[in-house]
Amino acid sequence: MSSTLKVKLVKNGVKSLLKSDEVKGACMDIAMKMQAQAGPGYEVEERTYPERSGAAVFTGDADAFYDNLTNNTLEKVRRSV
Repeated sequence: MSSTLKVKLVKNGVKSLLKSDEVKGACMDIAMKMQAQAGPGYEVEERTYPERSGAAVFTGDADAFYDNLTNNTLEKVRRSV
């Protein structure tokens, strides 16, 4: 006695969800946590693409760049968040 559930996604609904302010806010919250764990020199930027919105954490100065290069700081922070 198995029952199957069929779900049909509405393309425009999913697109509007991915571009919503709630998703953008959730991405920024995660990016801010990553920036705080990474330390000084790392920056956060809000990104908006045609199909979705998001956030990016990146090195903002040379010290952070070399720290990330030698220690993989952003990768380690990404795994912990």
